[in-house]
Amino acid sequence: MTLPIDRRIFLSAAALACSGVHAQGLFASSRPMSFIVPYPAGGPADVTARQLEAPLSKVLGRTLVIDNVAGAGGSIGIQKLLAAPPDGQQLLMGTPSDVILSPLAMASVKHRPEQLRMLGLASTAPLLLVSGPQLPAARLEDVVALARKPQGAQAAGLTYGSIGLGSLYHLVMEDFAIRAKLTLTHAPYKGVSPLVQDLMGGQVDLAILPAAGNVVDLVLQGKLRAYAVTDTRRLDRLPAVPTFAQVLGFKDFVYEIWGGLFVPRTVPLDVAQRLNGAISQAVQDAEFRQQVAMGGAVAGSPMTLDDGERMLTEQTARYRRVAQAVKLVPQ
Repeated sequence: MTLPIDRRIFLSAAALACSGVHAQGLFASSRPMSFIVPYPAGGPADVTARQLEAPLSKVLGRTLVIDNVAGAGGSIGIQKLLAAPPDGQQLLMGTPSDVILSPLAMASVKHRPEQLRMLGLASTAPLLLVSGPQLPAARLEDVVALARKPQGAQAAGLTYGSIGLGSLYHLVMEDFAIRAKLTLTHAPYKGVSPLVQDLMGGQVDLAILPAAGNVVDLVLQGKLRAYAVTDTRRLDRLPAVPTFAQVLGFKDFVYEIWGGLFVPRTVPLDVAQRLNGAISQAVQDAEFRQQVAMGGAVAGSPMTLDDGERMLTEQTARYRRVAQAVKLVPQ
């Protein structure tokens, strides 16, 4: 989703730049800041964090150190953020999977979205249904027919991978299976990179993945096969791949993955506001926006803390409804 650009952000950003307030005015310290990515290196969230690291470090006048803390659907990384001192020295690259959905699906996950404050939006991208090249299905209709084969028939009982129980990719695949009346077997992974390796190797049949980064490149190289996109229109880089609505007539089957920057809500408001201003400048960096676009995603626009609050509230309400509808959580 592309949020409206608040003109106040540009005015405050210009004032900040003109006053020369960078390292001293934002966070006068020589200590590196921690940028927590709750997934293994190489996945979409990690790639976005590394693309944003240089422009954000420049605005802050501080070194940002990427800290990959994988496990439990991203919740281990979030717990590390929440356990740190509330001084704004730790940022999180969060997604709907870890911030909103993992607490719904796993009783062991104790954090809630309400404990976090959204500072800014780094990028958004729709999702693709993909398989490895080994799967004997050329089109989305073939996938549905293959999955509906009776038990005992060749290739019956298709499997799909996700980055964990309750992740956005898990939720979207369950929504697809329910709408298409399919029975699929879920295989959770710790991150996108190991899932992609097993897709290409044929160890798992299907997955929903971001239409960004190296996923689109792998489709173009023939190492993955794409069947449909969770958007209202086809993608510019993959014009032959239809939407779910075009093939199966699914209404409102529109999903996207976003990467947002978060701190604990216990971080003082003035610190959060300064970080928000820095992030609003960083996402306007031309090289960052070009890198994101080359990967097939859309770079975020400047947003206020109020914008972030509204987005997190709306997204939390939406995904809680969907999670109930696909029976990931009790009614």
